[in-house]
Amino acid sequence: MTRVIVFASGKGGVGKSTMSCNVAAALHQAGKNVLIIDANVTTPNLSILLGITDKGPTLHDVLSGAVGIESAIYKTKEGLKVIPGGLSFHHLKTQIRKQLSKSLLDLLGKYDYIIVDSSAGLGKEAELAVRAADELVLVTNPELPALTDALRAKKIAEEDRVALLGVIINKKTGLEFDLDEKNIAEFLELPILGVVPYDIYVMKSVSEKRPVIFSYPKSKSAKIIKQIVNKIAGEELFIEDKDDKSFFQWLKRKLGL
Repeated sequence: MTRVIVFASGKGGVGKSTMSCNVAAALHQAGKNVLIIDANVTTPNLSILLGITDKGPTLHDVLSGAVGIESAIYKTKEGLKVIPGGLSFHHLKTQIRKQLSKSLLDLLGKYDYIIVDSSAGLGKEAELAVRAADELVLVTNPELPALTDALRAKKIAEEDRVALLGVIINKKTGLEFDLDEKNIAEFLELPILGVVPYDIYVMKSVSEKRPVIFSYPKSKSAKIIKQIVNKIAGEELFIEDKDDKSFFQWLKRKLGL
């Protein structure tokens, strides 16, 4: 059975696309058959984040009826499958309304997970991406403007009876102005899937056009994303690394034992 999960935020700049592509990358790394779709049709950027440079058909061509959805699937060098967005969005609001859910039907049963990266904001484009999915993950920052918009996105999902999996708190600085995790959970009335820190390795991975899961797997962010994926999958796909820092273990390693 294919799980179709949309990542939404309600506000731009919270790192929704970064989180969606890293969750997809981690699921792929765990051996799942995964496809990620850039449904941010007016400002797509998954192809940049994942290093897709091919100039062939995109989701826009699928939505316009020019090609079948299988023709717009590409692979990263790690083998993760991606349907990128294009640059033209002429008449796209009508097309996405008619075609996105229909196109997804052709893929059901072929993948374990289809991850849908919705547009930022609370417009019709984001709402239609939410409606095309079965489950939703909210991505927010620990600040009030991001939370209020995330709450509105949650209401849209509830109205369309999309199952709410929980919240990823992204870009936590650890400074005193960050909102408390417990308060965020109470405000949104949703479980917290994980808290991802503001991490230089995530920024480096973006500039390298490769998910942090692949490029810096031992970074704190990558480890937390793997824990988030365990919760989303409902199974222990990744076992947490527990560094043994005892003196005797250190001595054994030094002695080659």
